[in-house]
Amino acid sequence: MRSFTNRLFTSLVALMILSFLLIGFFLSNILSEQISKTKEAELERQAEQLIEVLKNEDRYLQKIKDYDRVSLKKVWIEKDGKTLFKSDTIDDKQIEEVMAPWISHNNAGFYRFKRENNEALLIYREDGYTIFLIDRLTNLEGLNKTIWQYMFLTLATAIPVIFFLVRYINRTYIAPIREVTYASRLLTEGNYKVRVPESTVTETKELYISTNRLARTLQTLNNEQKLQRNRLETTLENIPSAILMIDKKGQVVIVNDNYNETFNKGQQILSGHFEDVIRFPSVKQMIKEAMRAEKPINKTIDIQMAVYRKYFDAAVVPVLSRRRRKLEGVVVVLHDITKLKSLEQMRKDFVANVSHELKTPITSIKGFSETLLDGAKNNPETLDMFLDIILKESNRIQGLVSELLELSKIEQSSHIILESVNMSRKALSCIEVVEPLAAKKKIVIETRIDEDVIVLAEASKLKQVIINLLSNAINYSPEGSRVKVSVIDGKQGILEVSDEGMGIAKEEQTRIFERFYRVDKARSRDSGGTGLGLAIVKHIVEAFDGVIEVDSELSKGSTFRVYLKKS
Repeated sequence: MRSFTNRLFTSLVALMILSFLLIGFFLSNILSEQISKTKEAELERQAEQLIEVLKNEDRYLQKIKDYDRVSLKKVWIEKDGKTLFKSDTIDDKQIEEVMAPWISHNNAGFYRFKRENNEALLIYREDGYTIFLIDRLTNLEGLNKTIWQYMFLTLATAIPVIFFLVRYINRTYIAPIREVTYASRLLTEGNYKVRVPESTVTETKELYISTNRLARTLQTLNNEQKLQRNRLETTLENIPSAILMIDKKGQVVIVNDNYNETFNKGQQILSGHFEDVIRFPSVKQMIKEAMRAEKPINKTIDIQMAVYRKYFDAAVVPVLSRRRRKLEGVVVVLHDITKLKSLEQMRKDFVANVSHELKTPITSIKGFSETLLDGAKNNPETLDMFLDIILKESNRIQGLVSELLELSKIEQSSHIILESVNMSRKALSCIEVVEPLAAKKKIVIETRIDEDVIVLAEASKLKQVIINLLSNAINYSPEGSRVKVSVIDGKQGILEVSDEGMGIAKEEQTRIFERFYRVDKARSRDSGGTGLGLAIVKHIVEAFDGVIEVDSELSKGSTFRVYLKKS
């Protein structure tokens, strides 16, 4: 802006100098021309007067002499080649140079007017007379010099005036524009706190007011935008779904952390075309269809991850402008429903297993009851045997229902009250309970129990865990084998139950804690198991905020370990 002021001052001065030069040359030429015309008219008039004098021959010489004496003019009069009069100051050579071109002309009238050496020359012929007049012109050089002196004096006076005028313009108009320009640059850089000082000049006051109003408006809009963006980001980050926002050109503009955690192993993807960002053809196809049809698309899709398959409820919703209803982009939401799918499958399996587990004893009870009603009741031995079977099957149904109710209560962890429990003593008391069962199969129970291992648990539920593990170990161990029970005092309280049974295959070890899952289904039913024991154990241990794990090899037995927090 400072350079603009300098350019303005330089331009005005240059324009004024040029104008003064043109005016000076114009005035000089006009004055010179006017003086020459005036002198020419004067000489013509005097030449005519001389002709009139020459017509009166008695007195012309004396009058011409008198005229020559009082006049500043140089006079030369000739008739028929004879000089009648010549001023003393006139030069013969000058007459010859001037007259030479006009000697051959015989016509009357004015033949030449010439201006040279600050003198005016006039040649006039009439009635055989030739008059040559030379008169001094007004001092043109002095006049021109005076004109230029006044011009330069005026210019010298005008330059300071221009300087102060430019300063006034700069202070009144240019400086406000400079301040507004600087403020506008800061506004474009995002500094919405900038303000320009109020002006008292009418022409720029409104500019200042408008700029400050614009700055305040932009600051308000920016604050609202930040607030809306923070709300949007907070919402996106707290939604338990993978979310992408894509503009109408296919560029990804927003990716939430859940998407990166789910599909990119936590690596941040900030931008790019959705064809490059998204690796799954099914999702890409949904985006293309939504953009083409400009309608929401919702599907359940499955995506193969690194080592497992996940299921998603995928929704692609187009974003349309409010006025023209034109596509502005799409929002992609991928909600992980893998657990829901798993729970749904578990529910189906549970219903199927419960139905199967109930169907077998009910069928037995119904069959034996019908047999008794058909007449078998009249045979005492058959009656006792059938009633014993009916009682066993009824007990089996009762046990199944009881364990289902127990499992349901455990899953509602509000029934668990943690307290300090001596796991060492609890293990010894449980061993006493199952010793008769072990004695029937001639199984030896070996113990290695550290003293007073105190853990956080519920006494009755901990007893249920230990008895279930011991019962399973005894039921699945061959006769004459050993079952080892250990209670170890470490950073956590550890319970170990090992058997020498048939073992569990690696691929089945992750499923043995599921409801109704049996490694050897026929043997499990023969042993009276419901298939819910380990599921109950797992839920109780997790309710204690503990961990249960299994270590097993086929034909070598199994070891179950329970880790509980110490009190």
